[in-house]
Amino acid sequence: MRILIFIFLFLSTAVQASFEMNERMKNAYNHIIGLEFAAAEELLNKEKNEHPNNGIIILYENYIDFLTIIIGEDEDYFNTTSSMKSERIHLLKDNDQSSPYYLYAQAEIHLQWAFARLKFEEYLTAAYEIQKAYTILEENQQYFPNFMLNKKGLGVLHTLVGAIPEQYQWVLNLVGMKGSVAEGLEELKSLLKDEKMEIYHSEILFLTSFLQLNMTNDKHAYKQLLEKIGNDYMDNYLLTFTAARLSHNLGQNDYCLNVLENRPAAIGKYPFYYLDYLQGMSYLYKLDYNSAKQYFDQFVQDFKGRNYIKSTYHKLAWISFLKGDTEKKNAYLEQVISKGSSSIDEDKVALKEAKRNYITHPMLLKARLLYDGGYYLLALDELKQLETTDYFSTESNNTEYWYRLARVQKALGFPINKVIGYYQESFEKGKNSIAYFAPMSALQIGFIYEKQNDFEQASIYFKKCLSISDFDYERGIHQKAKAGLDRIAD
Repeated sequence: MRILIFIFLFLSTAVQASFEMNERMKNAYNHIIGLEFAAAEELLNKEKNEHPNNGIIILYENYIDFLTIIIGEDEDYFNTTSSMKSERIHLLKDNDQSSPYYLYAQAEIHLQWAFARLKFEEYLTAAYEIQKAYTILEENQQYFPNFMLNKKGLGVLHTLVGAIPEQYQWVLNLVGMKGSVAEGLEELKSLLKDEKMEIYHSEILFLTSFLQLNMTNDKHAYKQLLEKIGNDYMDNYLLTFTAARLSHNLGQNDYCLNVLENRPAAIGKYPFYYLDYLQGMSYLYKLDYNSAKQYFDQFVQDFKGRNYIKSTYHKLAWISFLKGDTEKKNAYLEQVISKGSSSIDEDKVALKEAKRNYITHPMLLKARLLYDGGYYLLALDELKQLETTDYFSTESNNTEYWYRLARVQKALGFPINKVIGYYQESFEKGKNSIAYFAPMSALQIGFIYEKQNDFEQASIYFKKCLSISDFDYERGIHQKAKAGLDRIAD
């Protein structure tokens, strides 16, 4: 009898589930973050054969689904794989409860699916999954305060407390989710300084940069992150995307183009077609219409997702408009209406303007593109030419002019009081418009006063920004105004 008991205990121990971050799993993770999913799956299958109860396998299979959904935006794939989430959580709950990975892996899967659902506008379920991830990570932090991966998830969550739409905030409030942009970003950045976390640096750089770009206006932080990436963008699509977005927001369009032109070879990687869209935009900022069109055409030909399709046809309409081809412009505007989705701001604005058959004055459009590329003197030249036209015949028209003049002169270091005056002019003339110039002007004035440590005035203008609703790009602009109020409150 004793022998039977011993054999039973031995077999139970032998098959006990565990979390083994062994060398094979480290290599699988590196392949996943490099979007080399086939190579990662080969390693995961080998691990399944030798250590079928390794819980890390479950987490990394979810990583592959998550990144496939986020990058490819394939709704059929999303619907097919979403049923796997509960099964994976169930399998993880049968694993080694004494491991710091036990709760961490569950939280990570909840968080990844929350982001996937946000992509497809399933906000209520996403809000539930975010609060679930938060509760689990807070618990894991108490049990394992030195387990640094907790900070990765918590850093993201503390930054994103206000990212769920207002009507679903109550779900987050149920568990008392707290945090701020500054707190969350600091948690993530602390991981970049930890040599033990080196394997995760690419993922953390991607997450930190994405949040920094969407939640702050901190150019110094953008530069630091771009420096940390260095030339690593040549080996990793996620870092290619990150370096391109950071350099664009720094007004370094030529560097952005260099990043995109030197992206990793596509062989063996899950396709990241959005990089073609970014490259098209970078050429458009240089007013290189032919090169821009080439990449936009490539993007709409290859990409089977839902976002940026309308925006791409909108940009193709701009190119035809700037080249004086009215027939093609109208044809592209028709495609804006008939193709793609309108979930994100860029696509919503494209659809709205296509339905109105509206494109702004060509000189203002060129000024906008040149400014976005960091070609500030050329943008100013376009605005100076506009002063000699009859563009100012209507009050609604010159709202955009004052906004663009303020942005260009601010970038060129003109006296700040003049810049604020131009923004105020745009705000007053446009605060009842559906265009974004008035709230964006208020936001920019808030940034200026915040930098001057005049938090009272900064608060006034952030609140002025938030007082306007139903305008283009509302979600992103309001998000930055809320983050501004959070910063000055701290």
